[in-house]
Amino acid sequence: MVSIPDNLPPFVTFESGARLLVELGITQHATGDTIRYLARTREDWPFGDGNRLPYIPIANARTMETGAFLEYFRKNPPQPDVRGPDKKPRARRPRRS
Repeated sequence: MVSIPDNLPPFVTFESGARLLVELGITQHATGDTIRYLARTREDWPFGDGNRLPYIPIANARTMETGAFLEYFRKNPPQPDVRGPDKKPRARRPRRS
């Protein structure tokens, strides 16, 4: 894991936060969609309405305080090998004779 640079932005979006997680070596792969999925599915997600840390709206984006974002993912890194839920039932392959 890379040490934290001093020149971090004060806030991150889902996209910029994902890039920062990869740059700092907290996870090997993350996208904005990865972070959005975790925000919807993790019960301990700290940001948002009714949670302890509100999103900070900037223009049309929801942003999060960078320090709190990084602290959360240091303690709760994304699982690298977990496959997401199926969007539809899997099709069975026909048997070969």
